[in-house]
Amino acid sequence: MTIDVPSLVEAAGGEVVGKIRLQKIVYLLDQIGLNSGFSYEYHHYGPYSAGLAEQVEDDVVFGRLEAEQRRRQSDGVPYVAYRSRPAGHGEAPDGLPIVDRLHQALAEMQRRSATALELAATMHWLAMIEKQPDWQAELVRRKGAKTQNGRDQQALELLAALGLPPAVSPAAAEVA
Repeated sequence: MTIDVPSLVEAAGGEVVGKIRLQKIVYLLDQIGLNSGFSYEYHHYGPYSAGLAEQVEDDVVFGRLEAEQRRRQSDGVPYVAYRSRPAGHGEAPDGLPIVDRLHQALAEMQRRSATALELAATMHWLAMIEKQPDWQAELVRRKGAKTQNGRDQQALELLAALGLPPAVSPAAAEVA
C-alpha cells in the first residue's frame, strides 16, 4: 500500500512547493505513523525515497497531480510546485486512524522553510536510523552552512512539535 500523494497534497493546503519539501514531509509523516509504504535512503538532501519520486511523477503524468515549474526571483533557480487534483489511487490520509495528528503535522511543516524540513529529517535520520553518537557534529559536517543562523534550532523545534527524536526521547515519541 502506498499513500495517495494527491490527497496528501490536498491535506497540506492544496499545494506543496518543492520536491525536497514533499520528500521531507512524507518522511517525517512516516516517522509519526503515516506508513506510506515508501522506503528511504540517505542522499545529499537527507532521507530520500526513489519510490515516492516515481509515484509523484506517475501522478503528474496521469493527471492526478499538477506540477508547475517556477523560478526563484532572487537567482532564477528552478523549482516545482505541486497542486492537488482529484484523489488518485492510493489510500487517502483521511482514511487513516491518525488523521488529526497528520493534519496538525502537515500544517506545522507547511509553516517551516524547506531548509528547516531538510535539517529536521536529516537530524532524525542521523540519530535514529544511522544511530550516529554525535549526530549534531555529523549534521554540521554534512549540511555545513545550512545549519547556521538558527536553522538547526528551527529544525529541532519542528521535531519537538512533531514529537520526534532527537528533539524528544525515543520513548516519549512512541507514546505520542
